[in-house]
This record gives sequence, structure tokens and C-alpha cells, in this order.
Amino acid sequence: MTRAGLLLALLAALLALLIACGGGSDPDKPNGTPGTAPTATASQAADTPRPPTAEGVTEFDVPTRDSVPHSIAVDEEGRLWFTELAANKIAMFNPRSEEFIEWDVPTVGAQPHGIAIGPDQGVWITYIGVSKIARFDRLTQQFEEFAIPSPNTGPHSIAFAPDGSVWFTESRGNAIARLDPATRSVQEIAVPAFGSQPYGIAVDAQGVVWWAEALGNKIGSYTSGGPPQEFDPPTPGQGARRIAIDAQGNVWFSENTAGKLGRYSPSAASFAEYDLPSPNARPDGLAIAPDGSVWISETGANKIARFDPASETFREYTIASANAGCLTLVVDAQGTVWCPASETSKLLRLVPNVQE
Repeated sequence: MTRAGLLLALLAALLALLIACGGGSDPDKPNGTPGTAPTATASQAADTPRPPTAEGVTEFDVPTRDSVPHSIAVDEEGRLWFTELAANKIAMFNPRSEEFIEWDVPTVGAQPHGIAIGPDQGVWITYIGVSKIARFDRLTQQFEEFAIPSPNTGPHSIAFAPDGSVWFTESRGNAIARLDPATRSVQEIAVPAFGSQPYGIAVDAQGVVWWAEALGNKIGSYTSGGPPQEFDPPTPGQGARRIAIDAQGNVWFSENTAGKLGRYSPSAASFAEYDLPSPNARPDGLAIAPDGSVWISETGANKIARFDPASETFREYTIASANAGCLTLVVDAQGTVWCPASETSKLLRLVPNVQE
């Protein structure tokens, strides 16, 4: 071999060695379920987000395309956690670094749907594709799954009682259910109206469980030891979906079919309804902000709206991408609104100007 050929061979070997060293494992990358390959993708910076619109909305591309990001929650550090229904994953977005991490859930075909951060700091998820719910431990980055006694229940949304118990709706099982994390036992409670499709769920400060019935067109309540009760909002066929409880104990819910925001006062046993400004609004996602305002997504109008209970007025914000499909909302401690856009596989951030 000539001197030039030997030099080229040495350079090639050196290059191969450098590539091999660069491709080694990273001890800071998340690990998966014990005994399996890692289930999390590498921490990935978001693509350059679309600049905020005049409405204050910024869009971030979720790493897995066509993943159908669905439900969202915020933890004590301001990180956003959401489910990816079609990708069979959950994901976390760090707004400070603008990085995503995704984890595959252990059960094939689980279709992770609802999500919430529990008082135990675990990330709790409903699997609408199978009769299970799960807890993801943020420290060990492992999943623990809990089977629901009945088959084909379609666990939908999830919430927590003051005693630490986990409550969720069964959209196909026509029931609400309670999981005791200590005993791992699940108690299922049938909803009175047949075929009601229990949807959103919330628990008030007294431990009363509230839910919305998308097909039953009612809201319901359950107090431990008593029978479940149902209440009919004034508008027939309104399609109650998401539900939230404010600091005064008022129960707010989206009326998807009627295009309204509903409120029920348990103390006065009375309803109020407010028409969304846009026609064909199809309201869905709902969240209460730290300042007491009510945020609601308008999936038909492709907007997010803020309702001021004091003035009983709405302010709407338009989403840049068409047909975003914001089905759930969360508001963080700073009042920033976050929404996973199911139709565009984006995470939306709205920094509102509430001084207008």
C-alpha cells in the first residue's frame, strides 16, 4: 500500500471510531419499563415554533406526526403533560427549554386518552382503547397499570378526590369509577340514565364527584354512600362535555351541541347558560384560570375563548392553523393557556392580553 493509501485508511478508521463514540448511550436519557427497551424518545427541541399571532397564540410541532394529541395537564414545575391517542404515547413539554419527551405506553392499543397529575405527583392516564387506567412515575419513568373489572368500559376523563382516590368516567360502560391506589381496587358506579356517555369529570373540595353526560345531556353528582344524581340543564340536547369547578364551588360545563357555556350552582340549585359569540362554536375543552376566569375551546369556530364571570362577557382568540381540534385546555399558574391540537399534531400556547 502506498503512503497516501495508508494515510487514507488511517483517516477512515479514525472517522469510524469518532462516529461510534458519538452514537453511544446517554445516561441522562429516560429509561423504559424494566426488562424492555427504552420506551421514551430522546429529549427533542421543538422545531422553530410559529411566531405568536396577533392573538398571542404560538404553535409547537409535536415530534410524532399524526399522533392525535388529546388531553393535557400541567405539573407543579409548569411542564405540560399530554396523551397521544393515535401514537399510543404520553408526552411532556418543557416550556423553558421548548423540548419534548415522549413515552410509549406498555399496553398495545391502549389509546391513552385522559390525563391528570395526582396528589402523589404521579401522571395518571385513562386507556380508552382497553379497560385500564395507568400511573406514570416521573422519577423512575415507569408505568403501573390497573385493570377495570368490567370489559369495554372506555375510560375517558380522570380527576382526584381530596382523600387521594382516583375517579374516572367510563364512556362506554355508562358509569363512573373510583380507584383506591392503596388497595388497587376499583369500584364502578352505574349512571342512572342509560347510554349517557359519561365524559368530563371533576371533584369538588367536599369530595362530591361531578361529571358531564355527552349523550345523556345532563350533569351528575355523587356523594360517597348515596345514590348518584342527575340534573337537566335548561337547554335540551345541549351535549354537556367537559366540566370544571371554581373556587366558589360553581360547576362549569361546555355545551357542545348548543354552543353554550353552562354553570350550575349547587348551593342555589340553579343553572345559568351563556351563548358563545361565534356561530357553530362547538365548545369542548374547559379550564378555570387562577384569576377565576373560565377558558373554553371552540372547536367549530377554531378559537379559544375567555369568559369573565363578573362581567359575563367573552373574549375570543383565533388559532392560526385551520381546524386545530383543541379538545382540552389547561391554564398554568401564570395564566398561560395550553391546548393540544388533535387535528394538526401541535401544542398551542396562548398568552392572553386580558387588559383589553
